[in-house]
Parts: sequence; structure tokens; C-alpha cells
Amino acid sequence: MGISANGVTKPRFVQPGAKINSKYYIHKILKPFLKDEYCRLYPNGDAVYNQDSAPSHASRVTQKFLTDQQVQFLRPQQWMPNRPDAAPCDYFLCGDLKNKLNKRRFSMLRAFKRLLEKR
Repeated sequence: MGISANGVTKPRFVQPGAKINSKYYIHKILKPFLKDEYCRLYPNGDAVYNQDSAPSHASRVTQKFLTDQQVQFLRPQQWMPNRPDAAPCDYFLCGDLKNKLNKRRFSMLRAFKRLLEKR
């Protein structure tokens, strides 16, 4: 799920047991995001895409894909340090969402996904 000044993206769910390598990340996350969400939120392509330091995000394959798609993005050496004051979304928003979701009990994964999609 992504957050931007122009809105939020819909959540993308990873298949249980999936290995999140560059290939999976590009085909299952980035391509659908660029096709659906990026164009909706930034029709002029005037955004800078920012990722965290997951290996699939930092890989040369992923960076080449983003470059080939002409997406402006922050390269790993430009990413914010892993500190609460520098990356409030990582420390507040994600934690806040986790806290709210942990207060509820879900009997099925489907119910959890529906609730998350409403956010």
C-alpha cells in the first residue's frame, strides 16, 4: 500500500509463501501499481517514487525496470535513514494501522483484506 500527497493506493497482497524477489516485485507489485495507481494519482507523471530498503526494491533489476519505465525514483543512497524523525510514515502510520488491526480478531483472511481495503 502506498501513501502520497494525491491519495493512497489500494493494498496489494502477497501470496502466502511467495518469495519476494525482484521478479515477483516487478510483476506482481510494480507493474499493476504503475498501470492502475500511478496514472490515477499522477496523470502527468510528476511524482518521485520512494521505496524502503527491501532487497527486491534495492536490486539493480528493479532500478533498471523503473528507469526503463521513465519513473522518477529515489535511489537507495538517497533513501531516508531508518529513524523515526526522518521517516514518520514508517514509524507512525504503519504502526498506527497495525495497532488498529491488532485490536480486531479475524476468523478469515478474506475479512481482514476487506477491512484493509476500506482504509
